[in-house]
Amino acid sequence: MRALKKEKLPKKEIKVKIKNPHRISLRRMQIINGAIKVFTEKGFHNATVREIADASGVTEGTLYNYIRCKEDIIYIVYDHTTRILRDEINRAIEGIQNPKERLKAALLQNLHTVNRYQDLIMFLYRESGSLHREDLYLILHRETDYIKLFERLLKDYFKGQGIDPVRLKLGADLLAYLPVIVSFRRWSLNRRIKSIDKVITGIVEFVLHGIEFIPRG
Repeated sequence: MRALKKEKLPKKEIKVKIKNPHRISLRRMQIINGAIKVFTEKGFHNATVREIADASGVTEGTLYNYIRCKEDIIYIVYDHTTRILRDEINRAIEGIQNPKERLKAALLQNLHTVNRYQDLIMFLYRESGSLHREDLYLILHRETDYIKLFERLLKDYFKGQGIDPVRLKLGADLLAYLPVIVSFRRWSLNRRIKSIDKVITGIVEFVLHGIEFIPRG
């Protein structure tokens, strides 16, 4: 079975002075990695474009060849992060035929990805208000696509069982965002449980047991 099909989403086009797509892609990744370091340490408002350029290994002038303002940087970081979450799940479930195993693989991968990028995800939650209204709208579209991925997994899981579509939508939201507990409660979890592998396994087992209680019809 192929990976779940992605929907075509509205995308912001950030005008750049460079025309080579490959070069743009490489520079953008440098900027993203540099921005993540600076934003995670200092927050969005306290970070300067010069600091981001230094962390990215480019001059401030070069940086402005690829973005127009600091707000563009936070947008491409958001866009990059939501793409990572979707793409890693799709890679994890590719080729898995059994619906329950596909759902389990998606949950495991999502938890591992959130754990790996927990500082970045915490930062993005804190700084969502720094996005322009139009940019926030586009990011929310990408989050919706991420949630719909779980909705399709649940539909496959309960195929032919007459599950209320509203309950599937709610279940998809819960499955998509339950993993953030790894970020939001990490200090408590680390102190009380210590093993992140046990935390992830426990959450997956809890979820797989819990979804069996979704009422039919």
